[in-house]
Amino acid sequence: MSGRLIRAPRLFVSLGLLLAVLIGAGRFAPPARAESIRAQQWYLDTWKIEEVWKTTRGAGITVAVIDSGVDATHPDLVGQTLPSLNASGDEDGHGTGMASLIAGQGRAAGGQGVYGVAPATKVLPFRIKATASGGRDVVSLTQGVRLAADSPAHIINLSQGGSVDQPVLREAVSYALSKGKLVVAAGGNTPMDRHNVPVYPGAYPGVLAVSAVDREGRPANNSVRGSWISLTAPGQDIPSACVTESRYCLATGSSDSTALTSGIAALVWSLHPDWTANQVIRRLIDTANRPNEPVPSNTFGYGAVSPRKAIAATDTPGPADVNPLVGVRGDKPSAPPATGTPSAAATAPAAGPSNTAPPAASGSTSDGDSLLVPILGGSAVAVALVAGAAVVAVRRRRTREAARQQAAAPAWPGGPPSYYQGGPYGPS
Repeated sequence: MSGRLIRAPRLFVSLGLLLAVLIGAGRFAPPARAESIRAQQWYLDTWKIEEVWKTTRGAGITVAVIDSGVDATHPDLVGQTLPSLNASGDEDGHGTGMASLIAGQGRAAGGQGVYGVAPATKVLPFRIKATASGGRDVVSLTQGVRLAADSPAHIINLSQGGSVDQPVLREAVSYALSKGKLVVAAGGNTPMDRHNVPVYPGAYPGVLAVSAVDREGRPANNSVRGSWISLTAPGQDIPSACVTESRYCLATGSSDSTALTSGIAALVWSLHPDWTANQVIRRLIDTANRPNEPVPSNTFGYGAVSPRKAIAATDTPGPADVNPLVGVRGDKPSAPPATGTPSAAATAPAAGPSNTAPPAASGSTSDGDSLLVPILGGSAVAVALVAGAAVVAVRRRRTREAARQQAAAPAWPGGPPSYYQGGPYGPS
């Protein structure tokens, strides 16, 4: 377990050409209607993003997306990606979705596809290596962080997370921060009864960890609570580009809120190109919409990120060399590193600028609490509701039962149980 990344929180659920159903917190959401994808991006309307774009669209900023890769041929991403740090393409779809939330152009369907929050920003992809067992290699993630740290990218988007503190990953993130990068990572996804298990790399000092909220600003149905949470952003019922036949998917999870926050950071940095990553972070947390509780809180961090407030603010952004996320609550939590005999991959040295990144391969999927479903366009007929509900209900029961059994275990050999079923790391 110590050297691989396991997919789980975001799922593709296939019911053939029957029905795309979104399950969240034990309820049904209606299937996607025959409205444009842009019309389903509710958070852009909440943020009044058109007003923000009159001031900044993120030009001049590059975001490294370290994920499953990016499909640069997707209509909404053509021209938005730079040459990949390793292999190109995306068989999984997760990285394509994150890239579209950051820099999508909405070109499909006559300009009604997915728009990124920073459409003038460029994406620099790194495709995480898959293991033979269908997981994802933590060393590959580490290599991606280090390569991004040495690249021209300003922001490193890590819509990934796991409950095992890997020293090689910790060191890579520290290196990226020392190179002046803004590292944005997923706060994590978990069943509602599983909280306060540190999520890495989000829990590393200096990392901007983001948790997901719904349309009303409440925690998403799979949000994690913990002292590492820095901000919240929309992360429930989020449409994005993907690699299914329909080219679009709907999802819930902190992966999406992380990508959106990276996009907002790009807007701020584009407007203030002379700032450092530390100052951009300060602006984001100072202008966040505060919750009705002391901040930073375990649920909301400093609050919900606000692009309009972040752009409109005129106060000083704080010292250039001080990361405002370090030392606020003593330090972010630290769980014991993984124990036992590490795999060869886990002990391999992290890649530097002269190292060759490993060849890419597709990831795998397993059950989890965030559901990624294809959006059916046109006049798709909603059928098989009962069958769809039964399939997902069984999966959710199994997931929750496994979580309860883990929570009841008297000891945690090899470290605390992961909030992912089956392994320590994966897309959030």
